[in-house]
Amino acid sequence: MYTRDCYCPNPYIDIHYSHGLFEKSSTINYLHYDKDLILEFYRVGESDIHIEGNHYHISDGDMIILNPDELHVSTRKDNSYFEKIVFHIKDTLLYPFGGDRNTFFDTLSKKPKGIGNLIPKEKVMDIGLDQIVNYCLSLAQKGIFEAQILITCKTVELLSELSKLIKKTNISNQPVSANKTVNLMIEYINKHYTENITLEFLSEKFHFSKYYIAHLFKQNVGISPNDYLIIRRLYECNNLIRANYTIKEACYFVGFNNYSNFYRLYKKHLNITPQQFKETVKT
Repeated sequence: MYTRDCYCPNPYIDIHYSHGLFEKSSTINYLHYDKDLILEFYRVGESDIHIEGNHYHISDGDMIILNPDELHVSTRKDNSYFEKIVFHIKDTLLYPFGGDRNTFFDTLSKKPKGIGNLIPKEKVMDIGLDQIVNYCLSLAQKGIFEAQILITCKTVELLSELSKLIKKTNISNQPVSANKTVNLMIEYINKHYTENITLEFLSEKFHFSKYYIAHLFKQNVGISPNDYLIIRRLYECNNLIRANYTIKEACYFVGFNNYSNFYRLYKKHLNITPQQFKETVKT
């Protein structure tokens, strides 16, 4: 069994500390993306993460950057002990400093989706990112008032160092372990998700049997091409709801042609109803 401790030192940052033994091989999360910038530091243990079709293997000391709009899912092997620190950082973090999000957040968000997400242990340790993350966790665990200010300042320092690292090393071009055919399929789906994309269509377009494509896609992404298309549509639907579209308008705009089916799929994959999501947007 593993446990997760959650700390919310201020309105801009949440820190999660997960640790323990993962008892069986399974998907840690369903395919999703987050509304905040995510930084994951792996203290101990190994994991695999699929981000927009690209596969990264993560080991002790590595760090992962996830932008708010990057679809991802993680898996871990049987009976493996792990420790992981995760920062959820809102783009309002810089407001108290009299700045806007452009300084650091844009540097991170401009990289291509699924590319340059891994900061290897050597670079993490070389510029002291591990020390910053561990220090912030220790402050959050103490729960003292001063921790709010110190964690905010240290998180800004963390983003600054990551921004400089990306600019200096052109990390967006780092190689990743991925299947080129799967990447092309994901790229196509991301651009044409409003269209009727079936397994048969992908088979004809990419010149492989539909059975091979289904196997290849699931092997690299963890789900079928159809499920990926559905989830992509659902999250694009959420973006439209945030932009004040009605639920029905968003449903049909992203490519669903049956509202009842859309409603069922939304609840199945996102674990809430569209109306419940709309209520959270209002608040």
